[in-house]
Amino acid sequence: MHPNTTPAGQFTYSTVGSNTAVQVTDNPTTVFNISIEQNGGSAGFLQLYNNGTFDISAGVAPTLVYAVSSGTSGGGTPAIRDIVYPGGLGFNKGFSYLWAAGPTGTVAHGVNASIIIARNNL
Repeated sequence: MHPNTTPAGQFTYSTVGSNTAVQVTDNPTTVFNISIEQNGGSAGFLQLYNNGTFDISAGVAPTLVYAVSSGTSGGGTPAIRDIVYPGGLGFNKGFSYLWAAGPTGTVAHGVNASIIIARNNL
């Protein structure tokens, strides 16, 4: 279980693409804001799951997917994407995400990303 699985608040995750989802919480939660920053030379995809476990094996489709443009790896100019849900977006089975190379599947994105998630327990 991820160390931030029970409290609400704002959390920062530094992540590199992986075939394993990051479990944010296994409790129902509401997400209000997600900020993503990456400076890789190719676009990345943040896959969000209404699933509070690490198990997002083949056949489990993401609930939502957001593309993040490529940054300038040589120039150090990051691509930034802010996603805001003014009324909050509820995840009733918990919340996990995957930083991936594609909008579906579990192919890892090889570039680090910083992801900030503001959420509240339901």
